[in-house]
Amino acid sequence: MSASEDEGDARVSFTGLMALDRIDSNTFRSIARPYAPGNGNRAFGGHVYAQAAYAAAQTVGEGFVVHNVTGLFILPGLLDVPFQYAVHRIRDGGSYCTRSVTVTQAPPPPPPPSSSSSSQPAAPAPICFTSLISFKRDEPSPYSHQADVNLARKYSIALRGKAPTDHPIAPAADSPAGEHLPDTFPGVEIRKVDMSSYNRKQSPHDPPSNRADYRQLQYYRVIGNISRSDPNLHACAHLYASDRNSMFLITRALDIGDGFGRMASLSHTVVFHVGAESLLMADEKDRKRWFCQEAWTERSGDGRGLHTSRLWDERGVHVGTTLQDGMVRLKREGVREMGAKL
Repeated sequence: MSASEDEGDARVSFTGLMALDRIDSNTFRSIARPYAPGNGNRAFGGHVYAQAAYAAAQTVGEGFVVHNVTGLFILPGLLDVPFQYAVHRIRDGGSYCTRSVTVTQAPPPPPPPSSSSSSQPAAPAPICFTSLISFKRDEPSPYSHQADVNLARKYSIALRGKAPTDHPIAPAADSPAGEHLPDTFPGVEIRKVDMSSYNRKQSPHDPPSNRADYRQLQYYRVIGNISRSDPNLHACAHLYASDRNSMFLITRALDIGDGFGRMASLSHTVVFHVGAESLLMADEKDRKRWFCQEAWTERSGDGRGLHTSRLWDERGVHVGTTLQDGMVRLKREGVREMGAKL
């Protein structure tokens, strides 16, 4: 592992970030250190979410590409302990196959006991993440429909005809306290569109508790090259990017600012609506493709918030949909401020 990979900085390619050691036919271990959001001490959830799907992809037949992933985040991910992925083969069909994955992080074993002490078997490492992944083969379809959305026209007041690279790199943590931190997000380059002009126009008088019209756009493209012969790795780049700063959209939409005490993903689902070719992160000449995540929140309550998004390619094809449920708990002062705003 190179120094840059060990530090988890932006020079790490997505291919390097997702690399796995194969332990046996159904067990894999991560190699690269995951990203720590906001320079914190916990791993970015998108890493284990995407890598679990990629581990499962190592056990399916040729032509099967991930199309549906649902993951449950059980414990925070550690930064300095590899993820271990146990893949369970649920079903292998002609068009679809299904895998489940349980993920653990086993700390280093303790030193051997002295001859005078009795040894106890080590307790199994707790499961920190679990997911259910469906793969399918490409197939011709006589029908296809999607919502009639033109991002450039719908969000023209915010996009202003700019290219993706004209927008700033997404912040380390998309909150008032974290947006100025230096960012070293690896694997995928993400550009955040300043949507303040659009959001003010859409909901100038809405109370913070009713911000279903709030929107956020993020452009993303992969860092480094991915072999066209590995479509599942291309698909996993979308999974990885889809989790970037997602819960912060809820606190921004509700105008909570830094008033949250705890915030974490609980579950995350991504469904792809297109075949393998449409998920590739580069064209046939290996030119990087930009994709756009259009995100919003429709519901919050019970200490949680819902993040929803559509993933679009540069031609306006709706390639995927995401649905993420997360814990959002306020500080005491945040509760008082929210009450005053309402």
